[in-house]
Amino acid sequence: MSTDTIDHQTLTRLVEAGAVRGAHVIGQAGGWGILVKYGMIERPLAATRSRQVRTFRKLETVVDYLKGIGISRFDIAIADSVAVKVNESVPK
Repeated sequence: MSTDTIDHQTLTRLVEAGAVRGAHVIGQAGGWGILVKYGMIERPLAATRSRQVRTFRKLETVVDYLKGIGISRFDIAIADSVAVKVNESVPK
């Protein structure tokens, strides 16, 4: 991933402006990350305090986060090293 990131506040503004073209949830060791595409740029979401790429422990949390800021469509990529429970439900 790129070292350039996007923060929550900027992402929220981009969503409100209708500038977000896509969101990709990426499974990785330790959890889930989010890549946000706006314009021709794709950046990972950063944690507010650390400014490091934000990792969510549960897929449900990612879904709630994205829905909460107004992103209802996104794709999910699962790496070979990521274990996902088959019966894990995703909120509607």
